[in-house]
Amino acid sequence: MAQSNLVVKVLDVSRVAPMPHTHNSTTQTSLPLTFFDVQWLRFPPTQRLFFYKFPYPKTTLIDTILPKLKHSLSVTLHHYIPLAGNLAWPLESGKPIVQYNEGDTVSLTVAESEANFYELSGNSFRVAKELHYFLPYLLASQTRVPAMALQITLFPNAGFCIGYAANHGVIDGKSIAMFMHSWASICKRDGESTLSRELTPIYDRTIVKDPSDLEEAYLNGWPADNGANNRSLEFRDMKAPPDAMLGTFQLTKANIESIKKWVEAKWQEKRTKKLAFHPSTFAITSAYTWVCLIKTRKLTTKKVYLVFNVDCRARLEPPIPSTYFGNCVTGCIVDADTNKCMEEDGLAIAAWAIGEAVGGLADGVLKGAKELSPNILSRLKEGGLVSSIAGSPRFELYKTDFGWGRPSKVEVVSIDKTEAFHLSDSRDGNGGIEIGVVLRKHETESFASMFASGLEYHQVREN
Repeated sequence: MAQSNLVVKVLDVSRVAPMPHTHNSTTQTSLPLTFFDVQWLRFPPTQRLFFYKFPYPKTTLIDTILPKLKHSLSVTLHHYIPLAGNLAWPLESGKPIVQYNEGDTVSLTVAESEANFYELSGNSFRVAKELHYFLPYLLASQTRVPAMALQITLFPNAGFCIGYAANHGVIDGKSIAMFMHSWASICKRDGESTLSRELTPIYDRTIVKDPSDLEEAYLNGWPADNGANNRSLEFRDMKAPPDAMLGTFQLTKANIESIKKWVEAKWQEKRTKKLAFHPSTFAITSAYTWVCLIKTRKLTTKKVYLVFNVDCRARLEPPIPSTYFGNCVTGCIVDADTNKCMEEDGLAIAAWAIGEAVGGLADGVLKGAKELSPNILSRLKEGGLVSSIAGSPRFELYKTDFGWGRPSKVEVVSIDKTEAFHLSDSRDGNGGIEIGVVLRKHETESFASMFASGLEYHQVREN
């Protein structure tokens, strides 16, 4: 894509305030952080783009799209007040808080671009840094950083995209997906402010228990994080490789089912004890992508690691509501022998390892959580390749319809810094999984070939 076509012209930068309450409200609202939030302090913001086809002229986009999006955003923020606030670290406090003061707002940038909308929102590999033109930034200081920022970019005669940057110390993927669904629902209903029970956030922090004092362990872990100032809220300096390329791959429901059968058959071959093993869609998709990455990079390390987040809401004792707002995830680490993963049975070995790790969560979702210090990834990288997973198909992001149809593409751009691959529901809604990966330019052809040939192999075996 030619650089000259990527010019983004900023049309407006405004501040959107929550729609005023109809009843008397306090001038300040604050939320204490839990240990779930503390572990994400300084982690780079989550940045995601939602592309929508809307092939109308610029005047139509400005007169039709923008007023509805802005008004419905204000109405939605009435329900999601903390997102208009900041993560702050008061001098008198031992930890940060999420703080909203009357008058706080969300930054909304409106821009226009002549870039090729269809290339940007396609599946083929694109230069990752070029997608950052369509994203807002969170300006962090040592003592304060916004919870969220938004950008709407218009592509005349093609469509528009909505980009957000969300502070991971304030909100996890489940909560930000709930916010986006709420905004879309209110916009689609012309600003009608009621939300369904499934979209109404719960802010009660007392329902999160911390009997193992994980909060103290995570707060104490920060001084070891590159020797950084323990009280700083500035994001860790994680940079994407200059030639990072972002591409999208699909596993259809049929692909997943055929791989499942193959993995189950391998399990029966290898195990003398007839223990049941039924790999989940998550285990199969993650293992398939992980093994393709391992083979692409021709690793020589002894071990490879996969790190993924687990939503704890339903797994805690007692469970907490699915609409709890904030972070409520813990990490799960899987390791495997590198050489075995590159053998013919490598996919099965990887799927078994992931399945076993997920099964182990039944013993207690926070078992071993104290070892998940902020610099755990740095330590793991010393021993081998670390892959991680962002997102979840359960967020159903392709159902985020503001009234002009489903997104033509949802993209997580921030994986260019974290080396994660991203899992999402499929746009066609037929049970497939969409996978976003970031690779160095010289790795892209090899990975694409590996991914396609693996599917052909399993299709042939199935037939």
